[in-house]
Amino acid sequence: MEKKRAFIISTIFLAISIALISAYTDALETELTKNFGVKIGVVVAKEAIPEYGIIRNDMLEVVPTFKNFLQSQTITVALGDDIAAKKAVNEVAGKAAYVPIYAGEQVTLTKLVHQDGKPVLDRQVEKKMRAITVAISPATGVGRLIRPGNRVDILGKVNYELNGAEQFEVKTFFQNILVLATGKNLQNAVPTKVTREVLSALEAKFEEQRRKDLYTTNVDSGTGRPDDNYTHMTLQLLPEDADKLLFLQSKIGDGGLYYSLRNSSDTKVSTLETTILDQVLGPDSELGRSKIKFTPSPPIPPKFYDAIGEKVIPKF
Repeated sequence: MEKKRAFIISTIFLAISIALISAYTDALETELTKNFGVKIGVVVAKEAIPEYGIIRNDMLEVVPTFKNFLQSQTITVALGDDIAAKKAVNEVAGKAAYVPIYAGEQVTLTKLVHQDGKPVLDRQVEKKMRAITVAISPATGVGRLIRPGNRVDILGKVNYELNGAEQFEVKTFFQNILVLATGKNLQNAVPTKVTREVLSALEAKFEEQRRKDLYTTNVDSGTGRPDDNYTHMTLQLLPEDADKLLFLQSKIGDGGLYYSLRNSSDTKVSTLETTILDQVLGPDSELGRSKIKFTPSPPIPPKFYDAIGEKVIPKF
């Protein structure tokens, strides 16, 4: 009987202890949440990931972290959502680390490189946008000096018949369009890591080419400028604008579309009127003068009328 009473008393005290500890932890959690924000699931490294190392699923995990402790561009998920956590880990897996990531460190988008230094185009296309490729030439593409990350306007010349006469117009169809790629040179391309031996071999090759250039006209500036021998550009457009661009390509051809380069800081989209030949030549031209309709002068009234027989003849 005494043993049973002791067991009951100890059980009661255990329950009271658990309740007190739970109340204390809840109060502490509330205080921490008040000071540091709610907890969110964050993708972190389970082990050290070396620079340019390919990230595997087993290198990552999702841990709860207070909101105020999140780094910029951190990959987060809702706590308790195992499906979202697995999806977030799978999105990071397969990429390479641009910088070393230490165990327990948050994995941010700024620390990742796609395909070991070779970026993937679909990850650079903004949501609800589309990538479409167009053919260019030096004349239509600013001498092929457009680079990935630049912004362009798309304009073209259109001719059609109106009232039996052929009409010509020039119109800016789209403005402030982002260039995702020129040829196979993508935006945000990050060079892969190379060793000192590879750099030495490249330097020797450049020096050999430089010596050849002393006696030939095939001079290589050695500036490391991106390749400008591309014949196609990939642009980012809204789906409806992509439809319109495809229609223009089929209607007037790639040779009828021109791409004017904008300053990257100039993102303003203005309302531009269609340009016709009259606006280019102006009124001081043969075409302008041929369209001027002069108002005929009123007839000069006679000074008096002279009656000769039965006739009345005006005299001026």
